[in-house]
Amino acid sequence: MFDCVACQPIFNTKKDIYGYELLYRADVSSEKYDATDGSSATRDVLVTAFSDIGIDKITGGKKAFVNFTSDLILEELPLIIPSRILVVELLEDIQPTEEMLMACTRLKERGYIIALDDFIYTEGYEPLIELADIIKVDFLNSSEGYIGDLAKKVKSNPRKVLLAEKIETYEAFEMARALGFTLFQGFFFCKPAIATSSRVDAMRLSKLQLIRSIADPEINFADLAEIIKRDVVLSYRLLKIVNSAYYGLNYSVTGILHALTILGLNDIRKWVSLIVLNQTKSSKPSELIRMALIRGIFMESLARNINEYRSAESYFLIGLFSLADAIMDVSIETIMKETHLSSEISEPLITQKGEKAELLQIIKHIERAEWDEAMEICNKYNIDGDKVYKLYVEAIINANKLLK
Repeated sequence: MFDCVACQPIFNTKKDIYGYELLYRADVSSEKYDATDGSSATRDVLVTAFSDIGIDKITGGKKAFVNFTSDLILEELPLIIPSRILVVELLEDIQPTEEMLMACTRLKERGYIIALDDFIYTEGYEPLIELADIIKVDFLNSSEGYIGDLAKKVKSNPRKVLLAEKIETYEAFEMARALGFTLFQGFFFCKPAIATSSRVDAMRLSKLQLIRSIADPEINFADLAEIIKRDVVLSYRLLKIVNSAYYGLNYSVTGILHALTILGLNDIRKWVSLIVLNQTKSSKPSELIRMALIRGIFMESLARNINEYRSAESYFLIGLFSLADAIMDVSIETIMKETHLSSEISEPLITQKGEKAELLQIIKHIERAEWDEAMEICNKYNIDGDKVYKLYVEAIINANKLLK
């Protein structure tokens, strides 16, 4: 069994995080849930995310969207979770019966936000639409004409919020925004907008060359400290990371050279690379940096769990740089060329082939709640799926600590 909770980001029009949808899969042998399985899955989500782990550790205090079946709504199960954090998603097969409308009304009175998941307009659903705060529309499986008509119907009530889900490209994001949608769910932000893949602007080039400098195996602590100190923002952020709760030091690190001697070259290289990527993201969502860091921490932990201790730093950088093209809007080939990272790191990212590239696919599948695909790779390399899930959750928690 591969128990896992995936967190898919939901953005506002400014591409800031509004919340995360928690997606759960407990049994990879079933292709879809019937009503009973759906209820069981939601109970598992609530126990796992809200009790065992702690929801704030996963979502960083943002809203948590959770699917509820009609049975769970009628049981008033959402009431066990504070309304400040929970968005109650009504599954698409829920019917607007009198009993259901009364239960939703009680939730609204207690301050809960109600969302209609995968909404398809049908006559008779007006009472449920009236109660709902958020209407979610599947952009991948709906025509532009239908979406436009639905948006007009819903926008006639200014209190309703339209959420576009399965937004996979920036073009779809812009179309949804033009139609009046103000929340967006999907992986459009993971796609680079590369205008000229062979060119890098001066600012990005200088940052990439900084990564090249710190990657030099011959560099010593003193020279590296001098390079880092030239960049005030880099120095500040590096010290902030080293002094964060993640490392649990009993004293403050006040200087760059001090930080280097405590952490060592490997950790400093990792965090400088992270900070440099963060500095070059321009107008991109901050979620990109969070996701890149989660991937890096996950890959590093995975390396240790498959006894690749000597390659742990390379695994981290493979995860971190797997979103570098989207962060910088530069091709991964150009980024690897300018940073001179080793072939152990660059080849899996450029070719998308080999063991490391396949292991990176595990976390990519988990992000999209593609459980079967993730488990297939785990089985191929004799990796415990339950352990992989724990590493993913731990990576989320540690990334959130570092980014506070």
